[in-house]
Amino acid sequence: MSRQPRSPSSRMLRILLLEDSVLDAELVTEALASARLFIEIERVDSAAGFTQAVQEERWDIILADYRLPAFDGLSALEIVQARAPGTPFVFVSGALGEEVAVEALKRGATDYVLKERLDRLPATVLRALAEAGERQEKLHAQEALQKLLDQRTALLHELDHRVKNNLQLLLSLIGIEIRQAEDEQVRQVLGRMKDRMQALAAAHLDLYDGKGSARFDASRFAKGLSEELTSSLRGVTISPEFEIENVEVEAAKAAPMALLFNEIVVNALSHAYHERHGKLKLALRIRNGTLLFQLSDDAFSPEEKQAAQNSASGTVLKALSRQLDAHVEWPPDEPAVLVRVTMPAQDVS
Repeated sequence: MSRQPRSPSSRMLRILLLEDSVLDAELVTEALASARLFIEIERVDSAAGFTQAVQEERWDIILADYRLPAFDGLSALEIVQARAPGTPFVFVSGALGEEVAVEALKRGATDYVLKERLDRLPATVLRALAEAGERQEKLHAQEALQKLLDQRTALLHELDHRVKNNLQLLLSLIGIEIRQAEDEQVRQVLGRMKDRMQALAAAHLDLYDGKGSARFDASRFAKGLSEELTSSLRGVTISPEFEIENVEVEAAKAAPMALLFNEIVVNALSHAYHERHGKLKLALRIRNGTLLFQLSDDAFSPEEKQAAQNSASGTVLKALSRQLDAHVEWPPDEPAVLVRVTMPAQDVS
């Protein structure tokens, strides 16, 4: 069954109509044709015919009576949702109370029109088609966005893999140079360079944990760094203790912050303990818009504090501090505190 009015629209609308009454089907067709819609309607009146039509062909919209002699509209709606999801589904019925209509909409029907008000059918159909078109456009946009995201993620993983390999290669080369160097001072310089590169590698590993992240977990990094460095000491036992809150910074600050933390902790362990047992108390927290990173013990001697400050890599610390807008302090009147670093926390959470 089809009807083409004199001034058709640009595209024919294919409509599946579930209706057992030939007369009612003609009235539905007439109502749509009178609105000058370019339509092609196929009528079915059984579960088998409806299922076959839904499964084998594509429809712009489905109109369905609510009650048929051996079938019903809700069952038809379930078939459409299972086999042609997204297809607009409108009930056209003479027996559709308010409670039934609400239930039909809850189950996924697009709308409903009473047979005694078929003058509303064209507007309902056009609205249902417009909403379906918007949903389809949104779906296509989401699919395109997901495709782009997948491509960027794959690129990120490839970049992550290459950076890890390059860092490992450089660490291996520095290790070879350390073993082959005859001068002790050269070995120490290369050793410090290796420590810094290992800090960068650890920061990279934290930042790109297989998913990629826009935030760097400074708390986890600082704790892991302190545990690793204190456990590698020989001949002395330095026990790390932590007063650490959850602190994350933007990814752009990961490298300078990792290097700054590494520089301070390595310097402290190398020069502030004089091969004695002790505690490395690490505090990391945010107060009043300021991030605090602090190293302390029960007490440092004036000699230990002076040795650590004098041995600190002044040029390196100053460069890293400038990048982070940080202030590095070696408080002389606080015996327990070795070094305190403060920086703005606008981009910190």
